[in-house]
Amino acid sequence: MLKKVVKAGAIFGISAVVLTGCATKSYVDEQDAKILEKLNALESKVSQFEQMHKTEHPKIVSRIEDLETKVSNIESEHQDIKAQIKAVDEKAEKNAAAIRGLSEKVDALEAKLGRLSSNIERVMKKSLAK
Repeated sequence: MLKKVVKAGAIFGISAVVLTGCATKSYVDEQDAKILEKLNALESKVSQFEQMHKTEHPKIVSRIEDLETKVSNIESEHQDIKAQIKAVDEKAEKNAAAIRGLSEKVDALEAKLGRLSSNIERVMKKSLAK
């Protein structure tokens, strides 16, 4: 009888080890499956990002180049406008100098006219007084 109990215990023990191993293997397989599923989802996202990068990157680079071209055009227009403003300022300064010169001439003519007018009045008074 003891032999039968030992034999039954051994069979239970071996069965337990085999079943535990199978259960563990099944659990590990489930975990591996979950990990693989997550990995596949991540790989799919990465491939989507890579595809998006391939399609969007050239568009963005093109937009940046367009903006850089516009900026350089604006800079050249700005330089042209600055040159025109400088030319206008120089011309205005020349005109202001010419106006100052003419104003001085007009003042000199008015002074001369005033002197002539005084001389004419004096001469007229003298000739009327005689």
